[in-house]
Amino acid sequence: MRFRSRLALTIAGSLALCPFLASCSGFFIKPSISSIFITPSAATVGIGQMVSLAAFATYSDGTQNQISGSSVGWTTSDSTIASVTSPGGSVTGVGIGTATITANSQGISGTATVNVTVSNITSLVITTNQGSTQPITTATLAGVPNQTLQFYAYANGSASNDVTQAVTWTSSNTQVATISSGLSSGNGLANSVAAGTTNITATTTNTQTHQMVSSQTIVLTVTQ
Repeated sequence: MRFRSRLALTIAGSLALCPFLASCSGFFIKPSISSIFITPSAATVGIGQMVSLAAFATYSDGTQNQISGSSVGWTTSDSTIASVTSPGGSVTGVGIGTATITANSQGISGTATVNVTVSNITSLVITTNQGSTQPITTATLAGVPNQTLQFYAYANGSASNDVTQAVTWTSSNTQVATISSGLSSGNGLANSVAAGTTNITATTTNTQTHQMVSSQTIVLTVTQ
């Protein structure tokens, strides 16, 4: 009986001291990953250029740490646009467009968007005429709602530099029309919401100088 009492006291004492002893890790449950985020969450690279991504885990106890090496796997949504090393997280631009990069660990994943574009963009022209590098300033979209009009973007005055899928598209008034941007399924597609006008623009980053390059503005008129 005395032995059992002493054993119970010994175990209780050990548990009480465990917060202060490194050797008591066996008494505790290791925090699990609750979410993963990638930095940068969005990046622009030129064809043949590389950007390094880093994955960070948020754990069940609220702490955050970078995860790397074999503890995290990396995949790309489209290897014809961007490749990624796994392990490593190094992304290389392969073709013009947008790819989603995913980091996965313990069944939890996080994503980042990589836009691949022409390496040294100095000018940007947008149009509704596919293959034309002549800038236009107005366009009309008839019918509401959910009528569409495709816009195109060309870099450096060349129709061969089609960067429609790589630029960031903006509609100044989304109550009149929205425009798809940053999607792997297709970009530059305006969708009517209500009659009125909105300004459509496109921007991208020169991957060598890291300066922003903007297109001209097209005033889109949406009619009934």
